[in-house]
Amino acid sequence: MKRLLILFTAMLFHYACSETKSVVVENVPTIYYEASTRGFFLAIKVENQVLYTSNERGFKEYSNKLVLSEEEWAEISTLAKAVDLAKVKDLNWPTEKRYYDGAAHANIIFEAKGIKYPANGFDHGFPPTEIEKLVNKITKLAEK
Repeated sequence: MKRLLILFTAMLFHYACSETKSVVVENVPTIYYEASTRGFFLAIKVENQVLYTSNERGFKEYSNKLVLSEEEWAEISTLAKAVDLAKVKDLNWPTEKRYYDGAAHANIIFEAKGIKYPANGFDHGFPPTEIEKLVNKITKLAEK
């Protein structure tokens, strides 16, 4: 009887944890970030607790994969869910250094439920204030 109770409790715990995790992942948009200039290229994709990167223009597949810790994923999830996807296209960039090669040109696209929400572009390292913490977090993780 004890074994049955322990087995039942373990199954219930496993089911509860897996349900919670899948709900969290579903509500987080996939994030695509690219920055480029003549001598620099960086592509980042954040999806389902994994950060993918590539430094090759015209890449077919991301060359690096980083599985995020629970803490990193929780922070990214919170920051990404706080973004108003309908207003991403209207974000204002704080600098214009990319116009004279002072910074790489960067862009971010959020994808949720099959719909893509692109930004207008901004300087790499100087994102719009509404997404600054999120962009800084994923670009810092991409350096690992």
